[in-house]
Amino acid sequence: MKIQLNLIPGKVAPFRLKSLRRIFSITSLLAFFLLIIAMGYIYIDNYYEIKDYQNQLALISKKYDILNKEVFQIMEYKREWDSLQHKISLVSELKEKQIWWTPKLQALAELIPENIWINKLSVQKSTQAPRKASSPQAKTFQAQAYSSIILILEGFALPGDNQGFRSIENFAQQLKENPSFNRIIQEIDLTTATRTEREELSAMSFQLSCRLVAEENL
Repeated sequence: MKIQLNLIPGKVAPFRLKSLRRIFSITSLLAFFLLIIAMGYIYIDNYYEIKDYQNQLALISKKYDILNKEVFQIMEYKREWDSLQHKISLVSELKEKQIWWTPKLQALAELIPENIWINKLSVQKSTQAPRKASSPQAKTFQAQAYSSIILILEGFALPGDNQGFRSIENFAQQLKENPSFNRIIQEIDLTTATRTEREELSAMSFQLSCRLVAEENL
C-alpha cells in the first residue's frame, strides 16, 4: 500500500481560486440575467401603463373636441337667441308705438255731425316751431311731447254762418275728447274758417290741424 502525500502547498491554491472564480462567474451571470429579467418586467409594466395613459389622453382629447364643438354651437345658438330677442323687443316696441287708424277712422265717421262733411284727410310733417313755454317744467314737457306730425281735416259745414262755425268748434272738441283720439292728439287748431258757396248753398269751409303727440309718449 502506497501513500502519497502532497507536500507542495502551491498546487492547492490555484484549484481553489479556479473554483471561486467559477462560482463568481456563475453568480454574476445569474445576477445579470435576473437584472435583465427585472428590467424587462419594469419596461413591459411601464410600457402598458404609458399605453393606458396614452389611451386615456386620446379619449379625453376626443371628448374635449366634442365638447368644444358643442360649446361653439351653444355660443352660436346664444347669439342667434339674443338677436331674435332683440328683434322681438324692437318689433314689440314699434307695435306699441304704432297708430292703428282703422278704429280711429271709424270713430271719426261716427263723430261727424250731419251738417259737416269731410272731403280731405291727410297727414304731413309740420314746419312750424313749437310754441314757447313760460316755465322750465313746461319747456321740458314741450320738448318731450312736441311732434312734427300733423293730421289735417278739411271740409265744410252748413249753414255758412255762426251756427256752422259753432258746429265746427263742437266737432273739434268732441274729436279731442274722444277715447280713440285723446291719446294721440295733443292739440287741435282751427286753421281756416271761411264762408263759401256749395251748390248754391252758403257753407263754412274749414281746416282742422291736429298735432299728434310724439311717438315715445304714446
